[in-house]
Amino acid sequence: MLPKLSLFLLVNALSLSGPVCGKTIRGESLSTASAKTERQRRLDTTKVEGECTVDNFATAVGSRADLAALLGVDDADLEQTLDEACSSASEPTEDFSDAIGKGPQFLKNFLDGGTTWNDNYEKDGAYVLEEDAALIPELYDEKAKNTVFAAPNGGANDKYDGYFSNFYNGDQECRLGVIECCYTAIRNPPSKPDLKLENNAQMCALDLTLAAKSNHIQSPDFKPSFTFYGTQEQDDTYCSGFAYDEGSFGDSVKYNTLFYMAMMENLYTKYYVKNIPGAPLCGCLEQMPVVDNADCWKEKEGYEINLESGDITVALDWEECGTDLYSYYESLPGRGKFEKTFVKEKIVGEGECDKAAEYFMNEKLYKKKST
Repeated sequence: MLPKLSLFLLVNALSLSGPVCGKTIRGESLSTASAKTERQRRLDTTKVEGECTVDNFATAVGSRADLAALLGVDDADLEQTLDEACSSASEPTEDFSDAIGKGPQFLKNFLDGGTTWNDNYEKDGAYVLEEDAALIPELYDEKAKNTVFAAPNGGANDKYDGYFSNFYNGDQECRLGVIECCYTAIRNPPSKPDLKLENNAQMCALDLTLAAKSNHIQSPDFKPSFTFYGTQEQDDTYCSGFAYDEGSFGDSVKYNTLFYMAMMENLYTKYYVKNIPGAPLCGCLEQMPVVDNADCWKEKEGYEINLESGDITVALDWEECGTDLYSYYESLPGRGKFEKTFVKEKIVGEGECDKAAEYFMNEKLYKKKST
């Protein structure tokens, strides 16, 4: 038996280090311990820049022979084995709303333009974005780059009729392969008084029917509902988006890119909020307004390979396209002429908003009154 003094010191040492079965382990939160485990795991990995090719992986690990040995295959089977491993690594594994951790209804409302993240402006030390949305940079650092997010239906249903109608049209997700976010305001924290919303777009018109599950406008007798914005110079609007070929790497990681663009970049970094009236904050291009321009983001494909086990995971990053969203879409090899024509009718080009809005109204059998 331990002497009383030794026993006292042992008990106090344990109490100072935190409960073994509670929320802390040796004074660290479970999330901190998990993060350290993840960092340790990554010490055994090396980054592979670019597409999943034997050359890129061989360069990262030393040589083609080293790669074959690491994957446990003969050289003749190397390319097929690597393709299969990269394909498996690119498969979505975690529901987007589960990754956010605030429930599917919160995520749906945010992507429609609501929730405290859009509505609460900092005042007198309250509603500080860096505190209210602290999970965003944490998720960016710990998961968004290496865990592929699955379609954000939150288990609601297969057709997204409830929580995630923004990303489902007809019988598939975003059939044009374009996701866009548009903003009309900025949270403008007192610590950053000079921040301004970048006015990079003009809103022209919107078919409200396609976004009915965001704007909740029910068209009587199945008649279409729509709006003509008549945008003035002072009506600031900012739009950005991303595009991808069907079945591509960009298609697989589109909800990671949505997280980066909508939450990390536009909200957390730039403080942009508030949707265009009648439209979702973010959604498939089909549901978004006709605008004259949108900035463009794209994913940077990359991987990590474990130098002990040979396991492969994605290693994502993002960058600006170097061109506007429509021009980038034009460059996609897998998109056809019809798709590109439709996208051009939604992102009409600088200076073309008035003409596009008038054409939109003509299609609804409205004619501009002569003056």
